[in-house]
Amino acid sequence: MSILGIRFDRKAAVVGAVAIVCAAAWLALNVWGNYEGHLSGLFYTGSAVKLPPGIAEETYRVKDAAGYDGQFYRLIARDPFLRSGFAAFVDNPALRWRRIGIPGLAWLAGGSSDAAIDGAYVAIELGFVLLGALWLAAYAQSVEWSPVWGLAFLFVPAVMVSLDRMTVDVGLAALTVGLLSRSAGVKVWTIYLLLCIAPLIRETGMVLLVAWCVHAALQRKWRQAISGMLCAVPALAWWSYVQRHTSADGTRWLAQYPFSGIAERTLHGGFGPDATLWLRTANVCERLALAGLWLALALSIYAIWKRPSGLAELTALAFSAFAATLGRADIWDSAYAAGRTMSPLLIVLGMIALRDRRAIFAVPMLLVVPRIALQYEAQIRGALLG
Repeated sequence: MSILGIRFDRKAAVVGAVAIVCAAAWLALNVWGNYEGHLSGLFYTGSAVKLPPGIAEETYRVKDAAGYDGQFYRLIARDPFLRSGFAAFVDNPALRWRRIGIPGLAWLAGGSSDAAIDGAYVAIELGFVLLGALWLAAYAQSVEWSPVWGLAFLFVPAVMVSLDRMTVDVGLAALTVGLLSRSAGVKVWTIYLLLCIAPLIRETGMVLLVAWCVHAALQRKWRQAISGMLCAVPALAWWSYVQRHTSADGTRWLAQYPFSGIAERTLHGGFGPDATLWLRTANVCERLALAGLWLALALSIYAIWKRPSGLAELTALAFSAFAATLGRADIWDSAYAAGRTMSPLLIVLGMIALRDRRAIFAVPMLLVVPRIALQYEAQIRGALLG
């Protein structure tokens, strides 16, 4: 059997089925326990956030005034081509609409029905969970591990956050696994398809594309390198369309000096109040996550030193170089943000750990996950009480 050219056997299929059942069961529990049966609650729309007429009346709002990113992608899925004026209700239209991948698929699948679009969006998120778990199971088998390791995909920070707040990061996480599964027999056309889709899900997908092209060039596979570069065309064309139809993105993303964002967080960033046991635990977990991110950056350098032309190693180094350019404070302020942004790096290191049987490469992921898991505590408690 295969999906998008990536081969897997019955055992891997079982792992994928278990993963999607677990994810769907959690979403169902969350909807009925925390959001009174309203599927729109999964998008975590803030109580003070303005919404377009007609959508506001059918949206479940959480107690948090600001909400979270998923609320904006839900609007994009209803106005993918910026023709209905929904940009006025999105915090940063130029940034959000560039990430058209999952909202665009939801629009295609849901048609004109708002309720169907919400359901399609959630189904697509679950679809990426299935793909990620299947592909990771197939990869584990290719390096002589049990396919059960595919279930580890559920604990990737980007996946955990996406299932909690309907962000788009689960898509890029799954495609990262797919790209690195080439050693498990992935067809070249599959790689090109993944590289075309990745930057449309999130801009950081372009880092995967760069790593692939450099890898191909180092092997003197010039046709593959050029084909990889051409995979950027769909994303560049879409980004150009978005730029013409939105106001300029005035966000200052770039670091003042390499790694200034994470360095400032480490040296001067506060970790919030510690008046309760939960907050004290959260602060400890934030520090562990920050240590895990620093370790991930260091391991990417060590990995490229050991294997200079490996695709996994080049991908890890490319994401570390990308991290060096990020100076915006709110990217690094919490593991919830930094953990999902840097999830492709954590995934690649985890796959190196499986391939080389070097547990140290899995440690960064293990240090970041506890803070994300702690955020589930309130959700689980509310779901069970509800």
